Amino acid sequence: MRLSIAFTGFAGLESTIPAVVAADDAGLDGVWVAEHIGFHDAVVPSAVYLRATRRLEVGLVGLSTATRHPGLTAMELLSLSEIAPGRVRVAIGTGDPGLVAKLGRKVTKPIQNVGAFVTSLRQALRGSDLKIEHPEFAFDGFRAMPFGPPPPIDVMAIRPKMTKLAAELGDGLSISVGGSRTYIRETVAKVEEELARARRQRSAYRVSALAIGVIADDLDAACGPVQAMLAMFPQGTAEYLARGVVEPGSLVAAEKQGPMAVMKMWTRRAIEQIAFVSTPSRLAETLASYAETGIDELGLMLMGDPETHPEIIRRLAAARPQRR
Repeated sequence: MRLSIAFTGFAGLESTIPAVVAADDAGLDGVWVAEHIGFHDAVVPSAVYLRATRRLEVGLVGLSTATRHPGLTAMELLSLSEIAPGRVRVAIGTGDPGLVAKLGRKVTKPIQNVGAFVTSLRQALRGSDLKIEHPEFAFDGFRAMPFGPPPPIDVMAIRPKMTKLAAELGDGLSISVGGSRTYIRETVAKVEEELARARRQRSAYRVSALAIGVIADDLDAACGPVQAMLAMFPQGTAEYLARGVVEPGSLVAAEKQGPMAVMKMWTRRAIEQIAFVSTPSRLAETLASYAETGIDELGLMLMGDPETHPEIIRRLAAARPQRR
């Protein structure tokens, strides 16, 4: 299983660089950069990380079809690919409807629009002449100049229909943060079923999962901020991802009562089942619990003081099984 770090887009860019350099030096595989509306885009941090590292793959995650045009996105990705050929990847999805609305846009017909976006983005990355019109975007004689190799395109999916689309069109599947081990395992099985139906090779396809990373000696204290973070999520989606962890309908009911009621639902035991929660001495065991789900890559969004992250990354690298 590949092991990477990931950033939410909330933290200051400068504070993340030591962790990225540590990941590169320690032999981790990549860094995922989330685009978060109102905070950081994914392109500028990716350029910074590519220039600060020698071998680390940099993935852009959270690029929304409702807020971006595939032509401009292709131009940005090709520029990044020029900086570091073969070290760029992207994950495309719908985005959070609430955040998308802040830009005056709406998430409509998600399956249709993600399919059109991914297909058009792939064509643009190859330098094709495009004259296409879709409900959400159009090309009129557009052609991008491929300064570097086309990056692989993953599809972000939570529910079965989007997972099916990811198997049909994507180079990989990106599983959202907040997924329980049960949810991740079942989603891997679902995408493998769809890949077989589409006659696509599993070995050429990457399934990655993002997870909150809580690594500390005092896990009770360290899980406190995670409770507050999870209370900000749309609880209907959080409940779906937390399969086997919470009772159906419980988080949605708590959401109607307010954030404090939601936080009470996210006990340490519940958080341990939907996040990477470990003491430093049990890292190998926790890594194994994710590897057993069948994913190809785990991206950890590390919590806590950024100054502690380089040492945590070195410990994670040391806890990985030796590659053969």
